[in-house]
Amino acid sequence: VKPMTETAKMSFAEVIGSQKVDWFVSHYWGNSFKDCVRSLCKHAEMESTRTGVPWRDLAYWVCSFSINQWNIEEECGSGNWQASSFFLTLRSGHCQGTAMILDINAQPLRRSWCLFELLQTEILEADKDGVFTGLTLCTSEGPLVEGSTSVDVAASIGETLSELNLQDAQASVQSDKDMIDGLVEEMEGGFPAINGFIRNKIASGLERVAGGFQTKV
Repeated sequence: VKPMTETAKMSFAEVIGSQKVDWFVSHYWGNSFKDCVRSLCKHAEMESTRTGVPWRDLAYWVCSFSINQWNIEEECGSGNWQASSFFLTLRSGHCQGTAMILDINAQPLRRSWCLFELLQTEILEADKDGVFTGLTLCTSEGPLVEGSTSVDVAASIGETLSELNLQDAQASVQSDKDMIDGLVEEMEGGFPAINGFIRNKIASGLERVAGGFQTKV
């Protein structure tokens, strides 16, 4: 990304022509880029069927492409999380939800900044205000909804999440982890509540996937 934006010193999205975000993407860059793209294409196809909007017209906010890599400190809020691009995008008023890309090891949920995104998603989902629809768990086979992914993949993710404690999430910078952990602890219910939120989501996804499988059988 940086070689392609070096002259302009802007984000990749600004260089090629940005547009208003439809979906915020929460993911882990240690996973396969090909799987990330495939997951988003599957999600876009599902949304296109649901809304009638051509899938190529949907805009996804992906941090590496959407933030200015030449000014990371400012993009992260310069010490103020409420001024970070992550927070401002989720709170933009036209973001329809969070698409979290999961592998069978649920790597995004082991990273503190993904935990931050999950926390903001839960708050927005609870508010039921505006266009925000909540969290969609995505895989390279398709979103965890009826008939979109295999039972085996959904079950593997479910098994991983059943043993995962979001308090163990890590960050490259310890102060980031401390800040995000503090935000979670300040919310009603703290870490047990946020752990329950993601486990309820995967449980719901498993039920829908299983329902789709039984329908096909």
